[in-house]
Amino acid sequence: MTRSILFKAWIAVVLLGQMAVLTSAQEPPTYRVLKTDQPVEVDGRLDEEVWKQVPSVGPFRINQNGTPSDLPTEAWMVYDDEFIYFAFRLEDENIWATYRQRDQHLWTQEVVEVFIHPNPEHPAYIELEVNPLGTMLDIFLLDIRKPLPYESWNSKHLKWAVRVDGTVDGTANDRGWTCEIALPFEDVAMAPNVPPAPGDRWRVNLYRVENRPEKVGLAWSPTLRPDFHVPSMFGTIEFSGEPASQSEQSK
Repeated sequence: MTRSILFKAWIAVVLLGQMAVLTSAQEPPTYRVLKTDQPVEVDGRLDEEVWKQVPSVGPFRINQNGTPSDLPTEAWMVYDDEFIYFAFRLEDENIWATYRQRDQHLWTQEVVEVFIHPNPEHPAYIELEVNPLGTMLDIFLLDIRKPLPYESWNSKHLKWAVRVDGTVDGTANDRGWTCEIALPFEDVAMAPNVPPAPGDRWRVNLYRVENRPEKVGLAWSPTLRPDFHVPSMFGTIEFSGEPASQSEQSK
């Protein structure tokens, strides 16, 4: 009788633990974006002081189920009066991509992605992708999976750059790559305020697609389905107005 009770109690603890993990995975994260008064040189190096002053967004997880990933991935965000900046650092032992022409289907290989849905009252959102070869895909979507023709919309003042520690041929012994993206606020015309006012909130998600040795999609805010285009599951960013140079991270 005692063993039966203990076994049932153990099962209950396991189930509660699994439920806690699932609940945590289903809770979209929030990130306060600090403001910089120093120009950010978009060169892919991530060696500027501002990236030391702002916190990382937190762990990336398997997008489809929210479980932890063994692929180290970090990302940061910061903004100024003209741009919101995104930085990624990815460890990768076999970096792979072949697309070199803008607006090709980068998501079929290895890539980082940024989705920006700035206004819950407006269905439009922006998708940006950059691969390790430094190729960009920028998409303006009128609604979920309803993009303008890819070549018909290219951001005029968008900036991006990558740095690769290794080769981009899918062979072993690489160390990883970094990426910086600067999206001009002028492109985010559907936002309530351009540029954002302190306290403004946008829905944003950050992704990583890995293909070698096997295909997997990682997310800052997992959508819990085999689809990145789920704005309701994006994380939330809040434009704080707080100077990055005065943050706790910089002290």
